Formats: sequence, C-alpha cells, structure tokens
Amino acid sequence: MCSNTKHKKGFTLIEVLVAMVILSLSLLAAIKVASGVTRSAIDLQEITIAQWVAMNKVVELRLAKTLPKTGRTNGQDEMAGRDWRWDIVVNETPYPKLREVHVSVKPASEEADGPVTTTVISLIGEL
Repeated sequence: MCSNTKHKKGFTLIEVLVAMVILSLSLLAAIKVASGVTRSAIDLQEITIAQWVAMNKVVELRLAKTLPKTGRTNGQDEMAGRDWRWDIVVNETPYPKLREVHVSVKPASEEADGPVTTTVISLIGEL
C-alpha cells in the first residue's frame, strides 16, 4: 500500500502562536530587567552626588578649625548641574572638645518634608 498523501513541511498556526507568546513573554521580562538596572544606576548616581555634597559640608566644618555651634542649619548648594538641599544638625558629646555632626542631603526639587537621599554622620573635634 502506497500512500499518496503529501506531508507539507512547515508550522501550523497554533505552533506559530505559541512561539510568539513565548517570545513576547521573554522580551517583556528582558525589558523589565533592563529598566530595573537603569533605575538602579540612576539611584546610585543620585546617592553618590548627595554623599559628595554632605562630605563637602563636613570638610567645610573641619576646615573652620573651631568647634561648630550646636543646633541646626540648612542651605542649598549646586553640584553636578543640580541643586541640593542640606540640613546640618550639630550635637554635643560627653567630651567638651568633640561634636557629633549629622548632614542630611536631598535634591532641592523635592518637598521640604520629602525623604532624605543620604545622611552622613561625623565627629569633629578641636585640636
């Protein structure tokens, strides 16, 4: 017995649809991962610049060569083409010639009560 039916080579419509669904799901997952990596890089850049602003404030206090007065001060500086709002809180310590300094920094464009990007804590002493 010979069969005269010809087998056509190719994919059925269902096979093509299944392949397209699998491909689209994998591409969506890849896009989600890529956007997450990009967002992390942007956040890291912002945190790094905010830490530079905070460390600059600590260095300025150290270079004054006098103990900073206790209390709170705030202001705004520009770095890397952006404005940054900083807040410095100076506290006394059990040692009279040593102060604890907290410098908090966030982008100036955010609300006054918004989250702080970074905080640097340092001790400044009198020589």
